[in-house]
Amino acid sequence: MPMQKTPKFWTEYTDDWRSEPMAYWVHIPQDQTNWQVATTFIPAAPKPEGNKGFPVLCVEVANMVFRFSSRAQIEECIRILSTKPLPSTKRLSALRGTAAGPNSHWLSRLPASVKSPKGRLAVVQKLSLVANRVGI
Repeated sequence: MPMQKTPKFWTEYTDDWRSEPMAYWVHIPQDQTNWQVATTFIPAAPKPEGNKGFPVLCVEVANMVFRFSSRAQIEECIRILSTKPLPSTKRLSALRGTAAGPNSHWLSRLPASVKSPKGRLAVVQKLSLVANRVGI
């Protein structure tokens, strides 16, 4: 198998880690029912880097940019996209245990080409390369 080329990736900073697509679906509040005001999460919420804010890892794969504000988010993305068969967003939304419906799940926002078995394999390989390179 030829060596994979690492996709383009970079870090941006944001004032609120919660604004990234996977944050709601990965970080479960433990101290409040309102996710927006909770302060304790499992897995733990990311920490800001001084005055820069919260780091967001951006990875360009399959003509789109994946955005992760925590290590847990990229790990969960790789885990879900590696699952055979791909779970439905209805099932994944039910596992979260809130009123948010399947059409708001991060997986429902991906193009069909990324969700195909071949597309998922390529995305998982490239996200894994980046995760290994940045020490995730």
